This record gives sequence, structure tokens and C-alpha cells, in this order.
Amino acid sequence: MNTRKQKAMKFTSQAASKSEKKALFIATTAARLFSTKGYVETSMEDVAAASKISKGGMYHYFSSKDDLLYFVLSGFMNLVLENVEQELEPVQNPAKRIRFIIFRHVKIYTEHMYAARTLLNEAHNLSARRLSEVKSREREYFAVIARALSSYLGPGVDKDRLRIVTFTLLGMCNWIYSWYNPNGPTGPDQLSQIIFEIFTKGLSSFHRG
Repeated sequence: MNTRKQKAMKFTSQAASKSEKKALFIATTAARLFSTKGYVETSMEDVAAASKISKGGMYHYFSSKDDLLYFVLSGFMNLVLENVEQELEPVQNPAKRIRFIIFRHVKIYTEHMYAARTLLNEAHNLSARRLSEVKSREREYFAVIARALSSYLGPGVDKDRLRIVTFTLLGMCNWIYSWYNPNGPTGPDQLSQIIFEIFTKGLSSFHRG
């Protein structure tokens, strides 16, 4: 299953065939290595060894390391974007929409921490065309969040201020990968609620409990 011919898939274990499941297993292994060792420092041989397949078997699924990185990142962004607007549609209250986005974002990022970290730190290693495609998907997600925030802030919000607020929220949610342990005393839902309260009410409100 060469990735030059296959369509991008969601970065999830719910694959349709044995071959797709194997590709996803390799991609999950690669994401772990890319996010811990670094993309440049990780070889295809490293990924093959960690996946417990031969180097030849590895190239049956991915023709190059760029193919593999693209599979990880495009698949992860497919997962992030999947049905997000449909899921937001019935949530009419603007504050509840922001809360929904935060909880959904943290859930996806904590369940796929290695892929999220790879997206944030290693995407620049993609070929120019593929990097452009991934960045386009990121902009789609940014626009979804910006629209929800615009509804929350009101129609008179300045566009530049909206952009700043959107990046601020994404920063709060994205950078949990650098310090957060989902198996620690604070679960993902509790973390999401903390982010929501600080983002919408400010730190002093959060301090009052």
C-alpha cells in the first residue's frame, strides 16, 4: 500500500482493511519516534525496527520518510477536522461552543499526543507541496474556531483582535503536549474545564474556584 497512491486517512485505529491497519500502526510508531527523537534524527530503519517489520516491508507501505510524515500529519488533521462543524451546529450558546471546542481539542490531542507534537514541531520538514496542504488544513481549523469566537465576542469584534484571541486559545490548547500527562492527577476533562474557565473568565475567577 504505497502512500503515493492511497488517500489520506484519519489517524485512528478504525481502518477498513488489514493493510490500512498495518499502515496506521507504522504511522503511530513513526509519530512516537518523530516526536521524541526528531524527524531528521529518525531513519526509516528506526521506524521499521520499532514496528517489528523488515526494511523491505516498510517500503511496501511508505516509499519515503516524507511519505510517512505526510501520512501522519494529514491523517491527524483529517481527524481534527472530521465532522467538527456538524458537531458544533446544534450547540447554539456561544460560550458552550467555546467549551465544546476546548474539550474536543484536548481530547484529540491527549489521545494522539505524538501526532500532535509531530505536527507542531516537525511539519516544516515536509516537502513544500505537502507542507502547503497541511497548512491549508490548519487554516480550515483556525477558521472554525475563529467563527465560534466571533459569535462569542459579538459582531463588532475587530478582525485583528479576533485573530489574536484565536491564536491565544489555540496556544493554550496546543502546548499542553510539552508538559501535560494525561495519566496524572488532572484528567483531560478537568484540564479542559480549567482552560475554559481561564480563557472565558480570567485567572482571578479561576482562583476563586
